[in-house]
Amino acid sequence: MKVNVQDFEVFNSLDVNVIVAYLQRTGWHEHSRLYDNKGAIWIKKNDAGDVFDIGLPLTREFADYPARMGDAVKTLELTENRSQLEILSDLVTSLDNTEIQGFVVKVDRENGGKIAKVVMMGFVVSKLQKIYLELKENDFNLALKAYQERIPVTCDGDFVKEGGYFAVKNLREFALMVEEAKGDESTRGVAIP
Repeated sequence: MKVNVQDFEVFNSLDVNVIVAYLQRTGWHEHSRLYDNKGAIWIKKNDAGDVFDIGLPLTREFADYPARMGDAVKTLELTENRSQLEILSDLVTSLDNTEIQGFVVKVDRENGGKIAKVVMMGFVVSKLQKIYLELKENDFNLALKAYQERIPVTCDGDFVKEGGYFAVKNLREFALMVEEAKGDESTRGVAIP
């Protein structure tokens, strides 16, 4: 299934340095610089001899930065024969003010410690990822309950990629999700404060 991503917040969160490194790794070559080195044209020739190009802003000064990043992802989709979501999962290094749902898979707190280290698994741009966060007492108790009873959780904050996982910075909310069945109505998730 082909998905056309149109979320400008996701495209705006892309770091141009990550994209440049990705292009270099995947066989693209910088062809020329534009606008006093504030933009670049990258090219790649496929096995059939077709030439593809990406116009990449090298600074966020351009008002259409998210749109140009979206165009770059669309071109990568064509050349790599992968979905935009798969490509974005390789390119996204941070998501600000985002809520992710998942399951707690590890809870660790030293005896008498005020901070607990928690690992959850959740989908970040359609890819299952490990997510590390630190929780204080009340949220630690929720995480422990979620872990022991396999209750899904929601986590709201800023997510930053560190190596092969995401870490939560500026945690705003951590909550359990429970399912409530109401007669013939469909089941829905409700966060518990």
